[in-house]
Amino acid sequence: MSCYDPSTIATLRRALDEVLLDARFHQRKSASALEIAEHLLARAADGERDLERLKCSAFKKLIGDAARLPS
Repeated sequence: MSCYDPSTIATLRRALDEVLLDARFHQRKSASALEIAEHLLARAADGERDLERLKCSAFKKLIGDAARLPS
């Protein structure tokens, strides 16, 4: 299990909040808030701490998941 310092937790929370408030999250409907949170935690476990890269990764997940949905 990973342990995160307060700064990392704040960054993860901000990334999640900003992704969930973004119109792309609401338009895609391909991933739940929980899936986005799990994705961000996985990136943090890999060592990512940059807010913009975390958000970019989450949006790529949204796009990738939406592309796999049946038409």
